[in-house]
Formats: sequence, structure tokens, C-alpha cells
Amino acid sequence: MTAGLRQVVDDAELRRIYDGLLVPSFPASELVGLSWLLDGVARGRAHVVSAVADGRPVGAAVTEELVPGARLLSYLAVAPDQRGTGVGSRLLDSVLEEARGDGTRLLLAEVERPDRHAGSAQHGDPAARVRFYARRGARVLDLPYVQAPIRAGAEPVPGMLLLVLHAEPGVLREGGAAVDGPLVAAAVEELVGTELDDPWLTDLRRAARRRVVAAPPASDWRTVAASVERW
Repeated sequence: MTAGLRQVVDDAELRRIYDGLLVPSFPASELVGLSWLLDGVARGRAHVVSAVADGRPVGAAVTEELVPGARLLSYLAVAPDQRGTGVGSRLLDSVLEEARGDGTRLLLAEVERPDRHAGSAQHGDPAARVRFYARRGARVLDLPYVQAPIRAGAEPVPGMLLLVLHAEPGVLREGGAAVDGPLVAAAVEELVGTELDDPWLTDLRRAARRRVVAAPPASDWRTVAASVERW
């Protein structure tokens, strides 16, 4: 049966998506708490699109507004028995269509560097994930990207990539090979926050404040800066 897509705002359904799709698909160091999801949707800051088949959610995409004009695809998850069926592609198509129609100038996504994170049957293969986005035309920002701590007391997650899934022509530079630096810097500041002075995050902020930020095709992720192993 082909899964149907729908926007989700109901708390009970959001809980099903969180417990049944997000928790199994992402390590705890990369997954926000349920309260963040419920509050974000209630406030209109987060949007959730679910793929439903036989009455159960089999995939979900979660996006959030970072700053005016910039959004993040926070999570894209597909149930193990639905992987390879096109559910993930349909969810991404829905997210991209929404971004093109709602004034989003820059749509980003955080993914693990394949050379810094091992894949697993539960959480998927980072290399396959990058290939999935690369086939859809994604680019990767030349930043030593580190995911900021997801909750109080957590540690940053180094060895990440920040992908560009969609960019309006007005924010592209150098013939599409780079992105407007101020918008990238504003998005990164929102992702990282200002209360932490961890050296990884300081290095990331500095790199994001360039006039333009190079954005090669996602398939060339090996060419972009990587966060150092330790300080």
C-alpha cells in the first residue's frame, strides 16, 4: 500500500511518531526531547509531515524555523520495513515543495560525516544518507560542523556535515558554488546558541562568518573542513 502524507499537529500522533520512528532512528545524542517537538508544533515553529500506511506512521519529516528565511530539516525517519520503498523520497519532496512555496531562502540538514561516524542497522548508514541527499542535488557547506549539545548536560557531536537542500538564487554566490555568508552565520548562531564557548563551536562560528561560504556538491563532502578530533 502506498503511504499517504499528511501534516501532523495532534499531540497523540506526534507522540507515536516520536516513540515509534524518531527514538529508534537516532542516537540519543542527536535527538531532542518529546517536549521540544510538542512545543515547537504548538507554537508553529516546527512542522511535521507523516507518511501513513495501514493506519500507522511509517515515516516522518520534521522541520524547524531557525531564523527568518532559513529552516532546518531536523529529522527524516523511515520505518525499517519501509526503507527502499520511496517513502523517504516522498517525504523529502514534500519538504522541498513546502520550502519553495513558503519563502524559505535556505533549507539545511545536519548529517553525520561517513568518515567520522559508523553506520548501524538501527541508525542507518551515514554514507548512504549522504548519497540520498546528493542524488537530490544537495550541497554541503564548507564548515567544520559540530552539532551543539541537544540538551542541558549533553556534549557537542563533532564530525558532522551541514547540507544545503534548497537555496533561492538570491542567496547563492559564485555561480551557485557558494552561499551568502551572513545568512549562513545567522542560521549557525541559532543552531549553536550563544551560551557555550566550547572550542569546537567557537571554531564553527568563526568559519560561518565569512562573506561567502563554499558549498560544493554533497558528493564532494570529503573536501570540506572537518572538526578536529579533540582540543
